[in-house]
Amino acid sequence: MLLKKRKLPQGIAIAAQSPEFWRRLVPDLTISESGPRRMLPRRPDTGADRMRLVNDGFLHLAQPGLGDALPDIAAGMRRIVAAGLPSAFVGVYDEVWDMLAGLDGVLDGLFDGKAALVPNFWASHGAPGTGAQRRRGGGGVFADGTPKNLTIWLPVTDATPANGCVYVVPAGQDRNYGSTARADASLPGIRALTAQAGDVLIWTGEIYHWQGRVDRHADASPLLALTWEFQSRDTAPLEQTLIDSFPHVPFETRLAILAGQMPRHRAEFAGQPVWRAVQQTLANRYPMPAMRQSA
Repeated sequence: MLLKKRKLPQGIAIAAQSPEFWRRLVPDLTISESGPRRMLPRRPDTGADRMRLVNDGFLHLAQPGLGDALPDIAAGMRRIVAAGLPSAFVGVYDEVWDMLAGLDGVLDGLFDGKAALVPNFWASHGAPGTGAQRRRGGGGVFADGTPKNLTIWLPVTDATPANGCVYVVPAGQDRNYGSTARADASLPGIRALTAQAGDVLIWTGEIYHWQGRVDRHADASPLLALTWEFQSRDTAPLEQTLIDSFPHVPFETRLAILAGQMPRHRAEFAGQPVWRAVQQTLANRYPMPAMRQSA
């Protein structure tokens, strides 16, 4: 079941700027100035992974070895929500970005060494369902089908049809793949992307996808998930900048990313007008870092 929304605590716009506030809130997670602690090596079958993306539009990496911190991240998200804060603020902690950094070798292979982190991160607690869409329809793949941009979706808890897993129409089943139009496919072609906590789902900006609603009659724990976006450096930035420091993402940059994303998730803040002050305070204090200029 979904937790009821609570009012944001007074003073959060100021408190959120302090690493110590977040350390006290979730003592089992960390905030430091050090870079990522470990990264997975480049997968030996990168060519096969790229071909799956070309043929299917998505990729499911089963237990790639990122799951050590998942219980602490899940517990942290629950503590954050219980405190009346958006679950996405788990993004202030090292462990979240350490897991993403662990995929650096994988992404390097999928983008042929030209992966760039787009400042689009969010963490969800519960699945209210999302409308079917193509995130970057008409601009998600190159002419050969390789990705211009990718969504990275990591379930922190198991994703099932009962608690709101993601559904996709595979590229090979979608006659409108590569356009902005809705999918043209038969119902049997739809794929439910059930996943265990710690799996990684990756899909192109062209894939037609949606997230199911929680089954109200099912005794299922809320689905917790993390989402990022990457693009090829061979294409223009999808947002105003790219995070050139990746795989290291400093605390200040994490706050800048969250401030930039909050307006896109207004539904989560319904009835909580203080969120606007939080967002504006963080956005003014922590502007998005400028991109490095190409030589």
